[in-house]
Amino acid sequence: MSTKPDPVLLMSQSFLRNYGLDCGKRLPEIVREIGLEVVYREADSYDGALLRIRGIPRGYIVVNAAIRDDSRKRFTIAHECGHFVLPDQQDLSSPCANEKIENWSEQLYRPELEANRFAAEILMPRELVNPYLSLEPTMDSVQSIASTCGASLTASAFRLVSLTSFRAAVVWSQDKRVRWYKSSPDFARWIRKGELSDSTFAADCFQSRSVPNRLEPVPASSWLFQEGLKEEALIWEHSTPIPTYRAVLSVLVMRAPVESQDDNLDTKNFELEPREFTLNRKRWPSKR
Repeated sequence: MSTKPDPVLLMSQSFLRNYGLDCGKRLPEIVREIGLEVVYREADSYDGALLRIRGIPRGYIVVNAAIRDDSRKRFTIAHECGHFVLPDQQDLSSPCANEKIENWSEQLYRPELEANRFAAEILMPRELVNPYLSLEPTMDSVQSIASTCGASLTASAFRLVSLTSFRAAVVWSQDKRVRWYKSSPDFARWIRKGELSDSTFAADCFQSRSVPNRLEPVPASSWLFQEGLKEEALIWEHSTPIPTYRAVLSVLVMRAPVESQDDNLDTKNFELEPREFTLNRKRWPSKR
């Protein structure tokens, strides 16, 4: 069975071929070539907006002039450019509030999530991220990607975790609550949303306590659902505050299996037993 093409990946790869791997640092002049002009205006309710000119393929990208970080301005321009070029988004006109930019929650409105993915693809091309993919994900690598690509720590962490083969995740917390997370393909566990556990370094950040400046172990149950975890399982965490957004960014890495061996065996037996593929089945496969 053929796999359905990913329009975000196709469009971002085409964009990079046309404008080069460094296009993220030249976005205002590049978007002018495709019919867009970047303007800056003071705004309270949004970070970016795409204003189309009816009847012709032209328009304006409006960026909130109050945004202080250049990396955030750059990402906002790339996000709005994504709305302009991605298929099935030609009728969108709503301004993008700050919680929609650099947000990778699966609950986010699909066009906003796709625009964020497009921005990450063109700002941090895989070719520039590749040197970090053979290494365990760390905040140091995140900072290096951010510096190389002119991207924010949040976007760089998302990009690294999306591509790594390690069991890793990035978590965004605000007001001591997990708002969204992105895990690597092999992470294979759900992270609990909602109020942070006091045993996380992220919670310490919100309390203005000192935290390690490297990955350090915490109980895996501090972040993951308890079901299926082996006793005393650990996960490695490095959290750093993002004061501008009253937030904390966390990188999580599993250096060893956290699953209970008995749970793995029981699940395997249940899921491979043909007689259990009936409507009377008591247990169904779940993401760990």
